[in-house]
Amino acid sequence: MATEAAQTEQGGKEKSWIDYIQKDLPQHLDWWPYTLGAIPLTLFGILVVTGLLLTFYYVPSPEKAYESVEQITNEVYLGWFIRGLHKTSVDLMILFLLFHVIRVFITRAYRTPGELKWVSGSIVLFVTFGMGFTGYSLVYDNVSYWGMTVVTNMVGTLPVVGTPLLYLLRGGEEVSGVTLLRLYDLHTKLLPVLLGGLVLGHVVVVRLMGFADVEGSRGLHPFYPEHTLKMGAIAVGLLVLIVNVVMIFPPILGPPANPQEVASDVSPPWYFSAPYMWITLLPGPLALLSLMGGAGLFVVYPFIDRVLTERGWPMTIINAVVGAVVVGAVVVLMYLDTQM
Repeated sequence: MATEAAQTEQGGKEKSWIDYIQKDLPQHLDWWPYTLGAIPLTLFGILVVTGLLLTFYYVPSPEKAYESVEQITNEVYLGWFIRGLHKTSVDLMILFLLFHVIRVFITRAYRTPGELKWVSGSIVLFVTFGMGFTGYSLVYDNVSYWGMTVVTNMVGTLPVVGTPLLYLLRGGEEVSGVTLLRLYDLHTKLLPVLLGGLVLGHVVVVRLMGFADVEGSRGLHPFYPEHTLKMGAIAVGLLVLIVNVVMIFPPILGPPANPQEVASDVSPPWYFSAPYMWITLLPGPLALLSLMGGAGLFVVYPFIDRVLTERGWPMTIINAVVGAVVVGAVVVLMYLDTQM
């Protein structure tokens, strides 16, 4: 026993999980651009809490969906506020995820051994898009109904798998109550569990593989209390911002879904605005296949970077150019969508 105690004192004892969590972090994680990964995590927590509260009143049926949303917005005590927090949080989560992706892409923080961090983060982004779309559709006003129709129609144009996917999402040929129920199950059951697992996995992967080296970053700082307190301050500031946005721009509700009258604006949410415009400008199958191909390249980009770097390509310059072109194209497409 004495020998074991001596070995423990000399460093033979294995570190506990608490010791590992409290492992010191690189100094650059105190810089603002490097906090963009923690902000979506905070917003995800807000989404979970507000989403659970909304499910107490929402009824996923064509006859009751719109009425229940109207009741939440106009009759339930602070219902409009909770709905506004939920909607604003998903918008901001997607926005900050995109900022985070741009920062990682420009700084090439995905370089070896960070490929898995990029791949897992990419999947988190795509699942978050799915959460945004399914939640948008549940409002079941005329705009969301026809937006849902447009998006599922686009899925149906895919070669080979398009028709089966269309029937899987809609539960039939047309958007109906079955479609609403399936999107509700996706939004409240499958996708949240999947997203929660992916977020947890991404955080674990980042901690296991460590953080990319950043020029100018020297030294370390403790995870607790220094880093934890800073992230807490950012979370509180973010919550204050969201509350103010909701108070200034409370959630609105359009006329109920009407399958006989096409909505004047069938554009999907802003985060699908550019892909929607791209699909509008190009033939359906070509546009969708190009978007899917682009998404695939996006996921495996770290491996492409590695190959090109080995061949002497100046990837820092290439990433800056590619990032600027893609962001510029997205902005132009979003602008065109507002003009149609």
